[in-house]
Amino acid sequence: MLTKDHLRDYIVNEYKIIKQLVTKLPEGSEDFRISEPQRSTIEVLRYLTLVGPATVHAGFDNGFQWFGENAKAVENLTLAEVPSYLDGAIAEVEALFEKMTDDDFANREVSVEGMGDWTMQTWLLHTACKFLPAYKLMLFHHAKAAGNTDIGTFDAWRDNGEVPAPSAG
Repeated sequence: MLTKDHLRDYIVNEYKIIKQLVTKLPEGSEDFRISEPQRSTIEVLRYLTLVGPATVHAGFDNGFQWFGENAKAVENLTLAEVPSYLDGAIAEVEALFEKMTDDDFANREVSVEGMGDWTMQTWLLHTACKFLPAYKLMLFHHAKAAGNTDIGTFDAWRDNGEVPAPSAG
């Protein structure tokens, strides 16, 4: 059975892998775009700093107001600042899961305009568990396409020993 701790650990693990991918970006690749009009590397990272907590907030708020309110704060975020903002995303996710009861996780009704009706659990599976890995892989492709020839798929899904495995059981 999936628990809220499993899901929280999954989200945190994704963020830790994203932090490792940041260290694999070639120098000067912040403005790299795979093609126009795709997002630049820094734009992908700015989105990643918000999307995890935003999906959990949206589950509580029935909308993405938190994302909109916080987007301005990362508008001019630099690559050097990204790791601390990713740490902030982890802390925010952990705090939100701390206040979430098991009943909230299993039964709280989430209704976001244009996105349907869900329970909190299914909402997070269909948002955080899709958005984070999708944009993590985009970041991976940016690192590779911008010139890091040493990066491999292992870097996109597994850590180098610094990321604890999600909890089992």
